[in-house]
Amino acid sequence: MGNNYIKNYLTCVIARIDFLSRLNSLKEELSPDVVATSIKYFPVPEPKEIKGIEFLIGHQLDRLERKETTTKEWNFHGKERDKRLLINQEHMFVEFTVYKSFDDLTTHFIAVVDSLFDTFSELQVRRLGLRYINTLDIPGSNIFRWNAYLNRDLLSIFNVPSDKTKIIRAFHNLELNFGDFTLRFQYGMQNPDYPAPIKRKLFILDYDAYTTGLLTKEDIHQSLPIFHEGIEHLFENSITDKLRAKMNVER
Repeated sequence: MGNNYIKNYLTCVIARIDFLSRLNSLKEELSPDVVATSIKYFPVPEPKEIKGIEFLIGHQLDRLERKETTTKEWNFHGKERDKRLLINQEHMFVEFTVYKSFDDLTTHFIAVVDSLFDTFSELQVRRLGLRYINTLDIPGSNIFRWNAYLNRDLLSIFNVPSDKTKIIRAFHNLELNFGDFTLRFQYGMQNPDYPAPIKRKLFILDYDAYTTGLLTKEDIHQSLPIFHEGIEHLFENSITDKLRAKMNVER
């Protein structure tokens, strides 16, 4: 992911912050400074109104009131719709479906993070996450044979049933505590046709690094490269030289 591969199998990369509490300032409008920063990197704005329902309990606990609510959600897209920024009262995230580099991702994400902190003095962040989802789509006659491309230790689940044709989903979840962040690694064959038998040879490598607690703007700046390094190290341990060679071939 950081080795400048010519080709990658990334289908989605997300950087996200969650706010400690709702930003009431974002209920109806977004500040001009945040809009200007957002449009610089995501030039296609698409604000949305989100309908919701709140249930209010009376002071005497003797009645339940139902109240319809409307809030704004700000979406911004790239010109080719290959990247997206979402801002609402509870969180902000940047999502890339066409990934170029970690530097490119962080430039976009940090610019919006900084503008939010600079604009909203009450802003507090309770969670930061960085997620890379790879979908290996490599044709082959044997759907469950990935030995050439993936670390064999990831593939032991396929050895459990005597009849592999009965497998309709094979997915693992591994979580690692690195002290200052957690890394959740989910991998296997998710099967888009579930609960039908697996027909497509697709293998998911999903790396989700995150930390919780009150985070400053500086904490976010410093944590992202650490997250990326941890994800990159685990990714490289997950693949073989044959897959590396495949990713270094011109499209």
